[in-house]
Amino acid sequence: MEIGKTYDVVFRAGHYEIEYEHGVKCIKKTAQSYRVERADGKTILIKQDYIMDLKEVEGSI
Repeated sequence: MEIGKTYDVVFRAGHYEIEYEHGVKCIKKTAQSYRVERADGKTILIKQDYIMDLKEVEGSI
């Protein structure tokens, strides 16, 4: 992920849970995780090791 770009992300949220996030913007990157912002303004933390699928949304900056 690159800061400022928008992505669709599929990641593990628990032992048997998979989360789907559509149109989230990467706002911070660390050595082990990404902080992304949803369309409603809420932010979540996604660990790099938990990402299963990542697609950049066309038209993002």
